[in-house]
Amino acid sequence: MAPPRVPPAQKAAELARWSPEAELAKVDRLIGSSEAERRRFAAKAVGERDHGALWLVTRAYLETQQRSANTIGSYRKGVALLLEAWQGVDLLRPTRADAEAFVRRLRDPRREADPEDRAADAQRRLGKKAVKPLSPASVRQRVAAARAFYEALRWAGVTTADPFAEVALPKLAEKPVERAKAKAYTLEELEWMASVCRDWDDRLILLLGAHAGLRVSEMLALTWDDVDLRNGRLTVRAGKGGRAAMVTMSEELRRNLLARSQDVTLRTPGEPAPYVLETRSRSRVYTRLEELWDLAFAARGLPPERFTKGVHGLRHFAGVYYASQTSDLRKVRDHLRHASMSSTEVYMAAAQDTDEVKSWSLGLDEP
Repeated sequence: MAPPRVPPAQKAAELARWSPEAELAKVDRLIGSSEAERRRFAAKAVGERDHGALWLVTRAYLETQQRSANTIGSYRKGVALLLEAWQGVDLLRPTRADAEAFVRRLRDPRREADPEDRAADAQRRLGKKAVKPLSPASVRQRVAAARAFYEALRWAGVTTADPFAEVALPKLAEKPVERAKAKAYTLEELEWMASVCRDWDDRLILLLGAHAGLRVSEMLALTWDDVDLRNGRLTVRAGKGGRAAMVTMSEELRRNLLARSQDVTLRTPGEPAPYVLETRSRSRVYTRLEELWDLAFAARGLPPERFTKGVHGLRHFAGVYYASQTSDLRKVRDHLRHASMSSTEVYMAAAQDTDEVKSWSLGLDEP
């Protein structure tokens, strides 16, 4: 008897509830399987339009390419959007016209906002359809996920299709440097947000992002074993591209981590190190910052401005602020753990020349 058909909407919802921990064993098995086994698995996933299995093939491929956790999370969403949009498209034989139609759909100004898009909540509360067009950068990111999906299918040996190879993409409105400046928080904004922090996670999210330059995935992966309070260093083990690195703490970050560590429960032998943040999801980190943003304006009697800088704006601040302090791109590169121009250097000693970071402050002294 054939298994019951799962509606596409349910498949998309299952993919949206993705848990990286639950997938790792399956990913490892798929990577370690023979070419024939991998091809059969991918062919079955395509034939059944099994969104979860198709994502598994994609993630396995991304893991072989050593893509970062941040990229994997972003591509998961992009693959889900593609599969939802292409319910009537032959996944093994898509045309360039199919790809162009997908890009037009992404660029549609009447496009419905993503369910998790908190910026559209105001429209939802008024009972309106939440509409939010994607920026050129977001469109390009979604298409990058679609391209990775087809790289994965070719890796699995089930198709030779490359439908997005020559599809025209929207041009970025700003140059990367200008975009980073626009997305970066100002020091004043961060000081305002710091003044209304409600708990340890609020404080540490601001400092880990704006001072240590951590990405959201790196914040969430940070454990107390990665914190060297004596030497003022953090070990980032879940960095982009699978790289590990040392990061200099500001004295303000070190003081806050030291104070916070006094409340951490002692673990028993063999027990894994606890995470530094109690917050355990990217969406909640984003929401915390959005709440701090609104509280900061309210505390000053100002009308709230739209929250657009997100979590990565903290990292942008670290780069822009440090560059303005030192005019030394090598130091900025090392502190943020960017790849060199050849994208091959591993930053194991990233913090050796970043002593200026120690004096940074947002006014978050130990309470």
